[in-house]
Amino acid sequence: MSVPAPEHRSSEPWESTPDFKWTDRAYDLLEQDLLHAEVKVNDGVLSTRVWGNCPRCAGRLDDGQVLTAVGLFSPIRGRIGAEAAALNAPVVVVDVTCGCGLAHTGAPAGVTGCGVSFRVELVTRADPAAPTVPPTPLDTL
Repeated sequence: MSVPAPEHRSSEPWESTPDFKWTDRAYDLLEQDLLHAEVKVNDGVLSTRVWGNCPRCAGRLDDGQVLTAVGLFSPIRGRIGAEAAALNAPVVVVDVTCGCGLAHTGAPAGVTGCGVSFRVELVTRADPAAPTVPPTPLDTL
């Protein structure tokens, strides 16, 4: 069920914190359709995107990550170790840090966002050639 987006709490001071309560809050935001996440595999490259409201300051964030190296190996032959495992993993773990674009009070010079980090876990398909998989967050670290 979608709820109205909260106001960006721009007065929230910067704090570098990975406290689990922000992962828990991110899960709530995913359920409320205020935070979104997806995992994709294209040409053997695993990537994720998390976008929506920050669980701490409610600012808009858009975090994209590529979770496999590209360019050195073909998608089929030569893939080794963690990269091969990531493409076949049933769950992809993504750590996100607020990137709302606002320099919160107390932030280091040149740093934007409120400083909070949180985790989103996404369930993938076994077939790496499958299309984008709808996210299923888990509320554990």
